[in-house]
Amino acid sequence: MTAPTLSFSGPAARVQYALLMGLFRLAVTRPLYGRFARGLGRLFGPDTAVWLHEGGAPPYRISLDDGYWTRFALYHAPYEPEVARVLRAAAGATPLFCDLGANKGYWTTRAASLFDRVIAAEASQDTFRDLSENAGDLDNVTLHRAAIHTRSGEVLTFVNTHNSHASARLQADAPAGARDRVEQVETRAIDDLVPAGTPALIKLDVEGAEIAAIDGAARALTDGAVLIYEDHGNDPACTVSAHLLDQPDMRVFAIHDALVPMPDITTLRGLKTDPYKGYNFLAARHDSPLLTRIAEGFANPAQSG
Repeated sequence: MTAPTLSFSGPAARVQYALLMGLFRLAVTRPLYGRFARGLGRLFGPDTAVWLHEGGAPPYRISLDDGYWTRFALYHAPYEPEVARVLRAAAGATPLFCDLGANKGYWTTRAASLFDRVIAAEASQDTFRDLSENAGDLDNVTLHRAAIHTRSGEVLTFVNTHNSHASARLQADAPAGARDRVEQVETRAIDDLVPAGTPALIKLDVEGAEIAAIDGAARALTDGAVLIYEDHGNDPACTVSAHLLDQPDMRVFAIHDALVPMPDITTLRGLKTDPYKGYNFLAARHDSPLLTRIAEGFANPAQSG
């Protein structure tokens, strides 16, 4: 794969980018960096941006006041390389990739050249607007503004956290903060997004609604779907993984140079060493042909490396 390159919205964006990258070298904390990024955004204006170009994927726009994406996709690149390995291993083994909790569409745009069809869902109205800018013109991509949950058609309250779009969530039992913004969003179940009989590759990142989303994917998982999901480092109970491992036919794997079986929560918990990080794991029924194909792809470095 060719090395990523950047293009800039203008000279001011180049200066702002240089300042942001310089801040990292001061070893500032994550919250402090986020405040710096937002402060520079107010100084330079809302329209400064870079476009990330990687391989044959469509360009991905990153606003330079975005403390999440400037940190993880620009400074700490490559972003989630374990997910990239799974996508490459699954290319050609399934026609469908679902990016659920798609945020601004990084994995949606990366997957567009690898799969016949991509479905992306994002609950936040503002973030969905950015997702549409990044991926709305791609012929094989279908976008939904929706919260992924157990059943389709319900209306739930969604919280846009004031300091990070990446932490936006359904309200559930945790009230919104004084500076957060709430909105209403309709739900969609995975089984209503994935056509019957299609063993889809599904990336799920829905900030606390994972179990409800998985419960709404019973038929898709029976059809052989493979799930990439997040188990956060600040959850010592490994709640999502425990829910999956409680299902007799499900298997859970860590994603390294190979798929590493996770036999129990103790083993999985031992991999989560950073309480600020979301860890990606893979899950599927033991008899999923797509799971077998992905494991074979990992064994072939030319396909998944």
